[in-house]
Order: sequence, then C-alpha cells, then structure tokens
Amino acid sequence: MEICKKNLTIINPETTTKRVSHFDNYRQESSKENLPSIEDLEKLVIPLVRKATKIEVFKSSTPPKDTQMKSHFGGQPYFEIGEEWPKSKSGEYLDFVFQIFNNGENDIPTNIKLVQFFYDWDELPWSSGDDGWLVKIYETLNTEQLLKIEKPFESEFSANYCEIGFKSVKSLPDWEGIDKISDKASKLSCILNEDEPWECYQKVVESLIGEQDFQSQIGGYPNWVQGESTPKNNKGELMKLLFQIDSDDNTGLMWGDMGLIYVFYDESTKQIEFELQCH
Repeated sequence: MEICKKNLTIINPETTTKRVSHFDNYRQESSKENLPSIEDLEKLVIPLVRKATKIEVFKSSTPPKDTQMKSHFGGQPYFEIGEEWPKSKSGEYLDFVFQIFNNGENDIPTNIKLVQFFYDWDELPWSSGDDGWLVKIYETLNTEQLLKIEKPFESEFSANYCEIGFKSVKSLPDWEGIDKISDKASKLSCILNEDEPWECYQKVVESLIGEQDFQSQIGGYPNWVQGESTPKNNKGELMKLLFQIDSDDNTGLMWGDMGLIYVFYDESTKQIEFELQCH
C-alpha cells in the first residue's frame, strides 16, 4: 500500500534539509487526535462493520424438474413470457451461472427481487468493458407469466446444479481496501507496526468479526485477490458490492486460476460493474 512507503522531504528557512518519515507525520496526526493504540484502531474500525450473507453452496446433484423458482447454480433459470435466452453484444449465447431470489434476509437490495448471472466461457471477460457477461435483475416478478426456455446450446463449462443456503455474517474491508474506506484506520495501522501494518489491522478484524477468507457472498465488502479495485459511481462514490462468487468444486466453476468474480451495483442509477481477479 502506497501510504506506507512514501517519504517527505521538508526544507526549512535555515536551508537545513530534514528528512521526515511519513510515519512521523502520522504520529503527529494521531497525537493531536489522541489515537495512539490498537484499542483506538478498533474504535475506528467498529463503525465500518457491514452485514453480509455468505452463500453456502451444497453438493452438486441432479436438478429437479422445475428449478425456476429456486435459488441455485446451474439448472433452469427463471424466465417470463416475452423473454429470450440472453446473448452477448456480439450475438453469442451466454451460459447461465446462478440465480438468487431476495428472501428478505440475504442482504440483496430491497428493490431487487431476483438477480441472475450469465457468462461466456469462450470469451472469458475480466472486467466491465469486456463483452460476454450479464447481470440480469428483476425488480418485479410476474410468476403467472413463468416461461421455461430450454438452453439453446451445449457448453463444456456449464455450472453444476447446486442448491444454495444462506448464512448471515459480518464483513469488513480487507487490508487492500481499508485506506479507501478509512484513511485514519489505515494510517494508524502503519504507526502501530511500521514493517507489517496489515498485522495490526487484521488482528482488529479477527477480534471484531472473526477471520475473513475468500467466499461466495452477497453484500458486505469485497475480499480482493490481487488488489483494491472497487469502482465508483457517476458521483465519484465507491460502489457497494452486490455479490462476489468464489471458484468452487461443487459448482465446477473456476474463475481464471482459483479466482473470484465481483459485481457492484448502485441503487440510485442502476449502474452495474464487473471484475474478475485470480491468483
């Protein structure tokens, strides 16, 4: 993280050059605000805790006859009369990955009743600007117009059918993203441990919510594989995570080399952003 590596050179009126570490600046700031200890770091981090939902993926199984009204990976997606199987901008069919219904307890934004994800395994898109991915959102459901559409193509990398469970968890930014959320918490971590500042922050995280690891998740904060990449909305504000999906043996999904996909959503503008990171 850049904030823990820079030095500042200050030249005084006496023409004497004094080299001041950025840690000295941080110490001065923390001294003024009386933030000298790991307990104070914890006080800064506590307000950042967000609710999230861990997606528990069950073992793969043979899909029942009708999976359209279930939350699941693979299987048959929900469609309504008048819809067609999604295609990419280039006209290629997209593979269905999963769908999740808003049950009122899984931290999906309240205006979303159902969210689906489709992907092109031939194109392998990595970011929002790439063709070959689709987040499909239903804000209303007309179940009386339920329509079954058979998958119109064969795909070698289709997700296995897996039903889904949900577990309420708490979430905090990882070390890669804490400076974007709380500059004070980031700086204080650097003061408390100049060589390995992330250790202090991680200790506080584990004390508050337990160990964070890569997982499939709705809401909360992203757990980045390669580095902080949270997009901003049109107002320049950090977007909130809609979901992140981990590589998983049960579903048979592999995002690059044991990576994750991240989808961000802005409720006011309906802006959606996509990112894939892997090891």
